[in-house]
This record gives sequence, C-alpha cells and structure tokens, in this order.
Amino acid sequence: MDMVISAGKSKKNVDAYVILPPDTKQAVDLLNSTRPSVGIATSNPYIFARLNSDSPLSGNTDLNDIVAECPGLQHPERITSTGLRRYIATVSQVF
Repeated sequence: MDMVISAGKSKKNVDAYVILPPDTKQAVDLLNSTRPSVGIATSNPYIFARLNSDSPLSGNTDLNDIVAECPGLQHPERITSTGLRRYIATVSQVF
C-alpha cells in the first residue's frame, strides 16, 4: 500500500491522506507517464488533468455552461452540481 497526500476538500491547508493499493498506484503511474504524448503539460499537478490548462476541472462551471444552453428554464440558477448529485442519489434510492 502507498499513501498519497492530497489537498483536503476545504482547501484550508489541511492535508487528506489517501491509501492506494499497488494496482491503483500502477494505474496512476501509467496515466502520469503518458501525459506528454496526449498533450497534457508536465506542469499540471492534477491526476485527471485538462488539456492545455493547469487549472482543475470544475463541475459547477461546466454545469453552468450546459444550463445556459437550455432554453425555457424558469430558475436556471437553482441547478447546481450539489443539488443534482443529491437528486440523483434520492432517485436511485427510490428505484
């Protein structure tokens, strides 16, 4: 087992410790080794990185772009990634 130190969710200088099994570490190492061949900058510190950018993926920004393209919504500002996640969890429990 290997331990990886990551920034905590609150980003208040609190580290989060993640334990990776050996096969998962090998998969992450493979992802990291193929980065230059697919166009990801070596300066990008994120495991699941974006092409041509050193910033992380932001689900809320991407969701806002999708919501902006939907005509006829009465309250588009109410659609958030957290609300969508909770709705999906509730619906999946009902089924």
